[in-house]
Amino acid sequence: MRKPYLAHLGEFAGVRCFLVDGTWVRNKRDVDFTNGAHHYTRPYIPEDEIWVDREAPGADELGFLVRHQFRERELMLSGLSYLQALDRANRFERRERRSRLTQPRLPLARARRSVRRELIGFLDGDAVWIVDGSEVRARFDPNFTHGGHAWRYRFVPRREIWIDDAVAERELDVTLAHERHELALMRGGMSYDDAHELALAVEKRLRKRPGRERAIASPLRRLMRA
Repeated sequence: MRKPYLAHLGEFAGVRCFLVDGTWVRNKRDVDFTNGAHHYTRPYIPEDEIWVDREAPGADELGFLVRHQFRERELMLSGLSYLQALDRANRFERRERRSRLTQPRLPLARARRSVRRELIGFLDGDAVWIVDGSEVRARFDPNFTHGGHAWRYRFVPRREIWIDDAVAERELDVTLAHERHELALMRGGMSYDDAHELALAVEKRLRKRPGRERAIASPLRRLMRA
């Protein structure tokens, strides 16, 4: 299969679902591609296709991602705006994910502990945690992708940055750079939408740096020196 296609996941109602190389898409086509999309949110995707990105090993969440995109696509075809369709698809996905949790309701502190996997260091005084992204999406917000902080997601503690364990190692440096830049701008009073766009510009520039992937040894240490 040609890039960015990795695997055909199936077909339903004439819509073909593919696992794609999200890193390739972000590097070559769309830096803001996250864990899934369709033609009506990303016009470069063929009209009869849904694309989803990689999952963390053992996460078993591709089905959630595909069903969300299929439902969102159908709602937009019926005339709903993107935000309306996203809201309804999120509610559907949230119910489905929470029904799989053995302890769906935990106190906030315990829920935070349950999703943290590894503390990988500190960045500008903020603790950087690798978290179980699938469980974050189940317990808190299905829109959590790649990374986040408290100025974007209220469930993240104030002095922490969370990085999804679905993020490939070769993208860890640009993900951290994005979150660091966005967080600094929002702490300075900028809105999320504006800070996100500027952070995307920084990320896009870093992705195009020659030899970047070969240089990744300790991305957190390199960022702290920046």
